[in-house]
Amino acid sequence: MKTLRVGFISAALLCLTGASVFAQDSTFQMVSMWHGIPEATVSAVGLASGASGLDEVPGSLHLITTKELKRFSYTDPLRTLRTVAGVNITEEDGFGLRPNIGLRGSGTERSSRITIMEDGVLIAPAPYTASSAYYFPSIARMSSVEILKGSSQIAFGPQTASGAINLISTQIPDVETASFSMSHGSFKNRYVHMYVGNSVTSGKGTFGYLIEFLEIGSDGFKTLDNEDPTGFIKSDRLAKLKWSSPVSASVQQSLQLKLADVTETSHETYLGLSEVDFAISPNRRYAASAQDVMNTEQTQTVLTHTVAPSKRLEIKTDIYRTTFHRNWYKLDRAVDSTGTTMDLGEILNSPDDFSEGYSYLTGSSTIGLAGLDVQANNRNYFAQGIQSRLIYTFGKAEVKNRIIFGSRFHRDLVDRFQWRDRYSMDNGTMELVTPGIHGTAGNRVESASALANYLRATLHFGDFTLTPGLRHENISFERYDYGSSDLERLGNGDYRVNNVSVLLPGVGLNYQISSALDLFTGVHRGFIPPGSKPQTEPELSINSELGVRFSHRYVSAQMVIFSNNYSNLLGADLNASDGTGSGDLFNGGSAMANGLEFELAVDPFTDGPCDHISMPVRIAYTYTDATFTNAFDSDFGAWGDVEVGDALPYLAPHQLSLVTSFEHEKIAIDISGRFTSAMRTVAGQGEILLAESTDESLIFDSGIRYEVSNHLNVTLGVTNLLDRAYAVSRRPYGLRPNMPRALRIGVSVNI
Repeated sequence: MKTLRVGFISAALLCLTGASVFAQDSTFQMVSMWHGIPEATVSAVGLASGASGLDEVPGSLHLITTKELKRFSYTDPLRTLRTVAGVNITEEDGFGLRPNIGLRGSGTERSSRITIMEDGVLIAPAPYTASSAYYFPSIARMSSVEILKGSSQIAFGPQTASGAINLISTQIPDVETASFSMSHGSFKNRYVHMYVGNSVTSGKGTFGYLIEFLEIGSDGFKTLDNEDPTGFIKSDRLAKLKWSSPVSASVQQSLQLKLADVTETSHETYLGLSEVDFAISPNRRYAASAQDVMNTEQTQTVLTHTVAPSKRLEIKTDIYRTTFHRNWYKLDRAVDSTGTTMDLGEILNSPDDFSEGYSYLTGSSTIGLAGLDVQANNRNYFAQGIQSRLIYTFGKAEVKNRIIFGSRFHRDLVDRFQWRDRYSMDNGTMELVTPGIHGTAGNRVESASALANYLRATLHFGDFTLTPGLRHENISFERYDYGSSDLERLGNGDYRVNNVSVLLPGVGLNYQISSALDLFTGVHRGFIPPGSKPQTEPELSINSELGVRFSHRYVSAQMVIFSNNYSNLLGADLNASDGTGSGDLFNGGSAMANGLEFELAVDPFTDGPCDHISMPVRIAYTYTDATFTNAFDSDFGAWGDVEVGDALPYLAPHQLSLVTSFEHEKIAIDISGRFTSAMRTVAGQGEILLAESTDESLIFDSGIRYEVSNHLNVTLGVTNLLDRAYAVSRRPYGLRPNMPRALRIGVSVNI
């Protein structure tokens, strides 16, 4: 409260002085960021492409602009997305390296139940075969982020149950541009981002380029018992080349090539702490996690051609390929002195009952047949395809109707070739005893081929805009499991196939009550692919929403009621969810997720004597009630024996965020707060047990931005301002903490 009082007093004093550089476009920024997106932006972005206004976007669209991304300069995507209503997140490592994101109660397991794209292209390592893989684009190099929920989902698959997120990378500039940003902070957190680009016009057209580099890293905020490293380093490199036809050309077209690669080394672990140890030292890491490290490399190649054969027709085609290799070398299990395997989760849940195993985790020397097994989760992925979207415009000049047809042929694959190494523990130091034979802990190849088509129309009838659509997915999954007996893969292995064909209709309706007020509704059929296991059926759902949107001058607001009715709910056998790590999907029962989203953006100083300053305030609240609607038994640890009315785990019923800034001339003070209620970690109902829940949290971030000149800015930021510690997760093994208070100072130069 003291911080807020200081802010309001500061704002009052600023009313007495001159004009504000920051305030000049704050109203535009505030309103456009939420719902009043200008036509030029809407027509360019991926999720709303083909629309000329929000009345033509079925569902709820939210755009996080470049300016908003720079406000706090987060490198953690979860901190960026937490200001958007309807977004469910579960923290894990404190840095956002392994994001768990869901939309509207869909579930957050490794972001596997939403469609994630970069520049409109699927970006998960294998979106059909293994959508829960450990890669998420670096938010720090993005120019904007789009979040779409609702009936527009028929255009963006394969996961169409709840929503899609599209990350827009840095665009090729129109003029010669160079940018350099860097920051340094607590735990040796570091960030360097630079790019150069230009566009040159000649008689043969416009040629543009962009070269970009990003590196983020940290020494880590957790402390290993033996003081080994717990930090990470992640590097992105990207280049774009583009040619656009001359303005005088009879047919307007462009061709762009995008090349990117990302490398990461992170000393992260799934091993958390026992309840007692977490209370004493939440940032501790046991000695048995000393060998845990993830090494990854991702590449992306996209060739994009856009052509407008006529004023009524536009065609955009992407040819893309991504590759991803990762090897997460991490503690998998403990073995006692008799050679009996012990589950890590059971040890940490009941350390007194598994005292021998607990002693090995905490550094005591192993005896007899005891040891620690570290598994190399070594996997290769690729995804490739061609997608094309056709937009045909017709109707009167003042009221344009549209038909959008999209088609994509896609193929992806995951190749698992894994092993376990046996270690002993010698007074806190892990020593390799028996190297594992490569392939003996997972030796299989799984792939998917998919043809997806959709048709969507935008039809205007006076104040009504109708947006019907239909999507068809035809998928063939295959798996060859060679097991530990055919490490050379000379035979055919254990083969299985699963073919899926599904029709997904949807419709949206917008009614413009006035120039400032819109009422919208929509319903669509959601879909989650079932994977290669023939006995597993696709998850289907009926998703509906009813909302009202208001946007006028300095106020923008939206409220949406949503309901998602799931059948054949899919769970995934993931290490992250305390499973075996097979990656297999399995059907649970039916479930219902109902909720409410409310967003408000306002700048009270837009008019009146203080219009030379700016104090934009943005509030987002989400209520989610997600429960199972039938009883069933499950081996999935987070579900267990489910009864009707049990709440789904890892979904916070209440989320509230508030972001405000005090901006005047060359200085701005930013404050962000987020409240998240406690989440169940196991399906259930009634009173939430402490041992089966995460902590509720209230976290504040703050920052100061100072404009030294038109080309130079300096920033000072603090995350977790009050240094609150809480448990963010109990899966898969023990409790894990949030990041403690961290200070950073940064500088950015733009030429």
